[in-house]
Order: sequence, then C-alpha cells, then structure tokens
Amino acid sequence: MSKLTSQGPLRWIVVAVVVAAAAVPLSFALWRTPPGVAAPPPDILPFLIPIAVVIPALSFGLGVAFLLFGRKLLRADRPSALSRASFISIWWLLANWWPHSNFHRVSNGWTNVVVIDYFFHTTVIVASCVVAAFFLTVIRERRVAGEVSGSRKIASTPNV
Repeated sequence: MSKLTSQGPLRWIVVAVVVAAAAVPLSFALWRTPPGVAAPPPDILPFLIPIAVVIPALSFGLGVAFLLFGRKLLRADRPSALSRASFISIWWLLANWWPHSNFHRVSNGWTNVVVIDYFFHTTVIVASCVVAAFFLTVIRERRVAGEVSGSRKIASTPNV
C-alpha cells in the first residue's frame, strides 16, 4: 500500500465532502444567475442539479484534497518538471469542473458558451496530454529498469 493511501484516506474524504458542502451554496453566491438566462424545465431540474452542481463540487473537493495531501508525495523526492506538471494537471482535471459547470449555468448567449468551452476544454485536453506523457514515461522507465536488471518483473517507480 502506498503512503498516499495508507496515511489517512479518511482525511481525503473529509476534506472533499467539507469543501463540496461549502462549494454547493457558493455556486449560487459566486455565480448569480443573470436575468434572461433560460431556466431548465422543472421536470429536468432533479436530474440537472446533481450533474451541474453537486458532482462538480465533489470533484472540486477531491481536487483540494489532492492539492493538500498529494503535494507531500511530490516533495518527498526531487520531482522532475514532468512530475510537477502532472501534479498540477491532475489537480486541474479534478478541480475545473466546479467553475466550468457554474460558468455554463450562468452563461447568457452562445459567445459566452464558446469562450467557456474553449478555455476549459483546451486546458483539460492539455492536462490530459501531460498526464499521458507522465504515464508513458513511468512505464518506459520501469521497462528499461527491468531490462537492465535482467528481470521481467517491473521495477519500482522511478524518480520521474
């Protein structure tokens, strides 16, 4: 079991839930619905609130927990630029959904939707590419370490 999971996974859950509990009402305080924005039909609202407000707030809470507790692992070694970029990318992949969903909720007009989507979708794609590059680098280094040691067993995680 890694240090990440063996040292208090409950802390991660508590932080995520507390942050999410604060983020849900903040969604409506920080992003006030402007006049003229179309409201969803009442029969759709029970399905829309979880995916548009609650789930993004929980993901944001996990992002905050990752930022607080995950950085200890990052500081454990001398991380490479790719490790730091991956850490920031994972944080963004978790945290961006809360502002993204809220900006969509209050956007008025197609121009605003396009701006929101260009910003958030582009940054998520870039972050995903960084995480993919990190993954491929780790796997490649494990294979090289396994070949050098003459073993087919995958070596321990390198300092990436």
